[in-house]
Amino acid sequence: MQEPIETTHAELEERLRFETLLAETSSRFVNVPADQVDGETEDAQRRICELLDLDRSTLWQVSGREPVSLVLTHIYQPQGAPPTPGQMAEELFPWSRQKMLAGETVTIAKMSDLPPEAGRDRESYRLFETKSDVLVPLSVHGDSKQCRGR
Repeated sequence: MQEPIETTHAELEERLRFETLLAETSSRFVNVPADQVDGETEDAQRRICELLDLDRSTLWQVSGREPVSLVLTHIYQPQGAPPTPGQMAEELFPWSRQKMLAGETVTIAKMSDLPPEAGRDRESYRLFETKSDVLVPLSVHGDSKQCRGR
């Protein structure tokens, strides 16, 4: 059974808005001075959260040091939200951490979307009052890990 044309049209419009946002964001970074990169990054996170109706966006840098760690580099979250830990602790977020160390971006539209094996993560997200999130792994060029933000 085919979906109504309106649904398909709405999906196409949403995809176009997202792709337009990505193109605008990319073009803004081309000539941004180094001292403005953080501000542009946080603005891009805010715009993506607003478009996708997410309440939090976090960028995590993968460190090749032993033990391998994920360090928070940028965050967008609601004002007044509890502070997010500066490192992705294995004991708090084992499922999300494993996904990011494998180079996967983790998108959680709602906590009930998490699989059963992410039970500990679900508890920790509730602790930090997270309702939805996009977690992006990053690595510095030349780092020994092959993980890249996607």
